[in-house]
Amino acid sequence: MTRALAIGWLTALWLVLWRDVSAANVLSGVAVVLVVLAVFPPRGVAAGHTLRPLHVLVFVGYFLWKLLVAGLVVAREVVTPRDSIRSGIVAVPLPETSDLIVTIAANSDSLTPGTLTLEVRRDPPTLSLPVLHLHDLETVRKDIAKLQRLVLNAIGTREVLERVDAQPPPGEDRNP
Repeated sequence: MTRALAIGWLTALWLVLWRDVSAANVLSGVAVVLVVLAVFPPRGVAAGHTLRPLHVLVFVGYFLWKLLVAGLVVAREVVTPRDSIRSGIVAVPLPETSDLIVTIAANSDSLTPGTLTLEVRRDPPTLSLPVLHLHDLETVRKDIAKLQRLVLNAIGTREVLERVDAQPPPGEDRNP
């Protein structure tokens, strides 16, 4: 992220927080942002990542769809008198990727109703989360893998995508 983009993004966030776009708010926002960036310089969190806007839109669309479906499932569970909850904790193996990609995937899972990230391990790379309606373990693992793949497509580098493609999918062993 370039410095100008960071200044623009943080200034826009400042204006949203103030709920008023005025010359004074824009100028004070830019001043505050410049001070914040001088005191807390960016540390290259997104270093080595490539932003692909079309893939970001695909990820956001998929995430919003999953959010809507999960919200409807939880709402149905709340309003129906019969309890059909079949919860469980699922450990999903993750491909070797960056902390940023794992964080976005884990937080996306946590934002959907009925799930919450419990743990992320580095060795072996694993994401553990409870699932409200656990009917098929492999379906849950494939959903998480799809979400992470969409994040990879949105911000991952070609090298990371090639490395992940070379690894077997979760729950599948390539050795006969």
